[in-house]
Amino acid sequence: MEDFNITLNDLLDEIVLIILGKLNNFDIHYSLQGVNQRLNRIIRKSIFIKQLSFIDRLSDETILHRFCSQILPTIHDKIQHMAIKSTSMKRVLNAAD
Repeated sequence: MEDFNITLNDLLDEIVLIILGKLNNFDIHYSLQGVNQRLNRIIRKSIFIKQLSFIDRLSDETILHRFCSQILPTIHDKIQHMAIKSTSMKRVLNAAD
């Protein structure tokens, strides 16, 4: 039997979209932002940006820092709805400027 090694980059965009559609949008951006140009293009589609919920995800300072400094500046103009804890609100809003 032949051994196959298939990675995410080997899949068609349509299949990657189906897979990513099953995940939380925050996890998608936090895990895949900056991996390569193809994934950056895919995760910047409106389906993964329009509505973001970070209620349970921004409690760690390292995660909040990366989100505010690297992820949010690249997608802030496409977000229509974002749910965050009030304790993170000031930092998140300042990052979008």
